[in-house]
Amino acid sequence: MLTGPEAIGIAGGKPLPIYLEGRAIPVQEAVGRELGLKFNEVVRGVVEARGETLLLKLQGREVELPAQLRFRPGEVLWLRYTEMGRGMVLVPTAGQAAAGVAGGGAGAAGHAAAAMAAPAPIAGGWSLGVASLFLRPADLSGLLTLLTGSGLFAGLAQRVQGQGASPGPLGQWFASRLSMARLSPESVRQAMRASGLFTESMLAHGSGPAVGDLKLALRQALAEIDLDTLEQGLKEKLESSLHELESSQADAMVAATQRDLALSFVIPFKDADPVLVSFFRPPRSEQEPNPPSVINIYTRSESLGEVWLKTVVFSGDVLELTMWAAHDEVAQRARRAISELDEEMASAGLVLRSMTVLAGRRPPDSPPAELKPGAVLDLKA
Repeated sequence: MLTGPEAIGIAGGKPLPIYLEGRAIPVQEAVGRELGLKFNEVVRGVVEARGETLLLKLQGREVELPAQLRFRPGEVLWLRYTEMGRGMVLVPTAGQAAAGVAGGGAGAAGHAAAAMAAPAPIAGGWSLGVASLFLRPADLSGLLTLLTGSGLFAGLAQRVQGQGASPGPLGQWFASRLSMARLSPESVRQAMRASGLFTESMLAHGSGPAVGDLKLALRQALAEIDLDTLEQGLKEKLESSLHELESSQADAMVAATQRDLALSFVIPFKDADPVLVSFFRPPRSEQEPNPPSVINIYTRSESLGEVWLKTVVFSGDVLELTMWAAHDEVAQRARRAISELDEEMASAGLVLRSMTVLAGRRPPDSPPAELKPGAVLDLKA
């Protein structure tokens, strides 16, 4: 029997995706060989409890699971043995995540789950292309860059719209972008529906895609444009942005299996640079029937530089805000506007419990996995 931390290694390199945090099982290669695991092989394991210790029964052996892994006794796992960063891991397969959503996913995250349906099943139950999305974190920075200002993608959409015939999704996306100056809660909901997170779900339910659906616009850009007349590397940028968007769908879907709500999407504007929005709410429980939600907003522009805003929403419409601004003068302007913001929120029935404005880049949520000798970690806000 394999027991204790010596049986489980630490996978170095990039952080695990958020939807696998506490779920992927790092495995030392020597342990993998002892278990007879082969690269990309899918194996079946069962979680058992022995006192306060969780064990994974795998290949006729028992492996003690570290306490931070969030598995339940009796849980049956289909695990893929693969590489992540510079180490080997056992990752719950996409098919298993889909089964979890089918049993409990609901609401917006459930729609995101349905959006991931795909043909050509593999051992985990889904196509290889969809399964690969579960091994990369959803990072929408490339999509954010693609949609910035009157850049290449906007110029392409404008050209397609000006062709006279029906502009299709690409032209509709260009025409339906929101105005920052006339932003409203309803327009934000509209932008989320058109963000690409729910494209397949809406099609599957017969409601049709939202007007200006971003995912369909990216698909049309790849399918219809004459790449010879465009900037070198545009095809790769479009494909990469599509992969980022689909990884965000995968994040939302797997979060639903853990009864979390996690959504990340980009809002493009006609009169401002795009904004990246991430929404997270942990699962409800008896101890915390109404847990606080966290909304993170990020944008970058020539006039403001990089700006991050973290909003924690408590029950009773109570808010706590933290803002980071890369430019010191932007932070100073924000501090001067706190009292005005407080009054605006009060008139809308909201309570601003606190607002902290910090000059500098937002620090990472967790320290780097590793530091080179002599490196210094700057924790200054």
